[in-house]
Amino acid sequence: MTSVALGQSSAVADVSTEAGQREVVQVAVEFKEQTWFTDVLATAVVQFPEPVEKSDGLLTVDADVALAGVEMIGSSKSKDQPTTALIKFLPRRRGAAVFPALEFQSATKIYRTRPTPFQVSAVRRMEEMRFQWKPNKTSVYVGQPLRINVTWSSGEPANRFRALKCVPQLFFQDDIDVVIPRCVAPEKQQIGLPFGGRRIVARRDISNFDEDALGTISFPVFVRFQKPGQVEIPAARLECALLKGRPSALAPYAAYYNNGFFEPFSALTDYERVFVESDSTSIEVKPLPVQRRSELFSHLFRPCKIRVSTSTDTLAVGQVLNVDVRVHSKAPHGMLELQPLNLQPSLRGRFHVDDEFSRTWYADGTGFRARLRPLTTDIDAVPSLRIPVFNSDTGQYEDIQTDPIPLQVTPENGRNFFDVATLTPDQKLTHQPAGIWHNSQPTAMNQLLNATISWLAEYWLLWILAGAALWALLLPWVLERRRRAESPVYRQQALAYRELRKCPEGTPEKWEAFLRFVAAGFAMQADAWTRGDAVKRLKSLDLPQKDIQLIADTHAEFDRREFSKQATAPVVPNLNGVAGRTLKRFRDVALLALATFFLCPATTMASEWEQAQLLFGQAIEAIPGLAETDALYEQSALKFEAAATKENRRGAAWYNAGNAWFKSGRLGRAIACYRQARIFRPFDREVNDNLVAARALNVDALEQESIPPMGAWPARWIHAALVLAWFLLLAAALLHVRFRRPLTMAASGVCATIVLALGLIALLVYSQSNRAGVVIAGEIYGRKGPAYTYDAAFNQPLHDGLEFHINDRRSEWLQIELADGRRCWVPEDQTQLIFNRRN
Repeated sequence: MTSVALGQSSAVADVSTEAGQREVVQVAVEFKEQTWFTDVLATAVVQFPEPVEKSDGLLTVDADVALAGVEMIGSSKSKDQPTTALIKFLPRRRGAAVFPALEFQSATKIYRTRPTPFQVSAVRRMEEMRFQWKPNKTSVYVGQPLRINVTWSSGEPANRFRALKCVPQLFFQDDIDVVIPRCVAPEKQQIGLPFGGRRIVARRDISNFDEDALGTISFPVFVRFQKPGQVEIPAARLECALLKGRPSALAPYAAYYNNGFFEPFSALTDYERVFVESDSTSIEVKPLPVQRRSELFSHLFRPCKIRVSTSTDTLAVGQVLNVDVRVHSKAPHGMLELQPLNLQPSLRGRFHVDDEFSRTWYADGTGFRARLRPLTTDIDAVPSLRIPVFNSDTGQYEDIQTDPIPLQVTPENGRNFFDVATLTPDQKLTHQPAGIWHNSQPTAMNQLLNATISWLAEYWLLWILAGAALWALLLPWVLERRRRAESPVYRQQALAYRELRKCPEGTPEKWEAFLRFVAAGFAMQADAWTRGDAVKRLKSLDLPQKDIQLIADTHAEFDRREFSKQATAPVVPNLNGVAGRTLKRFRDVALLALATFFLCPATTMASEWEQAQLLFGQAIEAIPGLAETDALYEQSALKFEAAATKENRRGAAWYNAGNAWFKSGRLGRAIACYRQARIFRPFDREVNDNLVAARALNVDALEQESIPPMGAWPARWIHAALVLAWFLLLAAALLHVRFRRPLTMAASGVCATIVLALGLIALLVYSQSNRAGVVIAGEIYGRKGPAYTYDAAFNQPLHDGLEFHINDRRSEWLQIELADGRRCWVPEDQTQLIFNRRN
């Protein structure tokens, strides 16, 4: 091979001009390394007896070598000072190469290096070494941690391995999370590795037959896929250096990361580079099902165990309670998450919960610590928590229910509940500046609507009379349709009577239709109707005796015809009149039963009330904090609400329903029931005290109006007062007609004023009533318009128990106004409305 000296053209020019003055001296090149590769910088050393200077022309490239830099050490103006040149270079091709001739100049001489051959090595595959990536399954769900067992084994001496390099492509994909958990092997078996751009600790198992060998190094890698589909995990390449000769020992302590695996190739001299590759793998990533997916799901997968413990079992109301949630799982610490405990329905209305966790690493999972404040002394336990997890074997979501923890909450400074308003700096609602508010409803009416309203208003009396006449005409038809809809027996009877009227008189078909009609009236099959049934049951209707006898005789004739071949054809009498009188008696009996039902509802109400009391008692005796206990309270509350729809005990039923909802932790529904109870019992101290206590636990602590709005005044009490005032006015008017005194006139005037005032108040209450409500969902975001596509009105959500006034309704959305005057839109199905009625 012909070598070309770098910077030769300029050096030759200098020699030609100064050939008679400078001596050319040959110097040797020494290599610091004994092994060269095309991707590792090498160092050549040249010794000079006197100071020399380098030329810029040295930093060039030839066919075999690319110079990266030249450093002159010891160069000075002193003639006796030797100089060393350190030349950094990079081989450009594998195989035989020549380090080119280089020239350096002193004041009197030209130093020229000899072209020096050297051999550039190549990285080779080492068949005796094994490297494996083995997933524990080939099909996972989105977000499910997948364990990949990584092993590297070799029979070569461990102290020969240096400069480990393994950077799998998997580690650098945006839609894949990678976690390498801590090593829990004994310290003597731990070893540090550079892997995937990280410093990790792995387990090293040494063979009993060859303790000097590398053995088997193993560690798990957990990956989590964020997108569904077929994912190809490419082959991973592990490369390292194998030292030649007698290398030094491998440092055994992995915790210090001081072993030779972390040395760079540039720090080595005589070595070879070897590599090995794992097999590629294909993983099927399936999407998680959307149905039954809860907001509490935190991508926890079976198998998984959860344990809950508390820092104490006795504390004062409002004090901080540390609750530790231990998640035991095979997934690593970095892939275990929990949704904030303030989303747990069982804690709402009972505890004020911080929305952040502190996390602790455990070898078998993660510990989450939350801070809770008990809000009332009625709390008997930290209730059972519901943690949704996903079972990849069944493809369904499942719930893990933790055990309740008994807790004793004592009063603080004589108070039995903690006022959440003291924490308002953390809970203030702030406006969301992004997004536009909803479109305004048009207020101007079109001409047709104006004309219609004017016409109706001008002839209002005529319309009232016409409406009353139309109502009287339609009432029988409506009642008939209602009876048919509510009573299957009545409906069948009416249909049978219609079919009877269609049949001609005096025919056997008429008689068969009559039998079907009578049997339908008694809810019996016509085939099972006998002469004895006719006589017995028709007497119960108080039907005239001649009609009963006529029916019985016709029955007998048709029976003889059926059982005797010689019998003549029976004579069928006219049955329309008998059928009409029978139908009238059927309807009289039905009206009597209906009147009895409406006039005597106490039995049904008592049944609802008794069931509610029974369920409430069972909940009191059950273990506090269990989900089953909360379910008993909720069933009791629903039964009390059903009892409140009847005439009796409405105030007590709403009050008891509020207590049951409060016990179950449903703060919003408890407040709604207490407000309903206050409509029936406005002066009941217990109702008002419970309402104050429930409001104090509301997270969204907004100032309540000191005087309730007129729409919240009890309508039934106002109307009752109006009736009493009316009778007082009539009595005062009669007294004034009798006695004609100034006192009676004044009393009549006062009574008239009271009646007028109460009438106006009743009208105002009616116009403003039924426009109040309470949020009953755990958290909802108020929107700037009546749809989820609108932006949130506030940066924070609205919480369970927030009260509001309704300004507008559109479809299934409500425009609400909060106590401080701010407005937003919320879905109606996540609220409970307060109905201010007279009954």
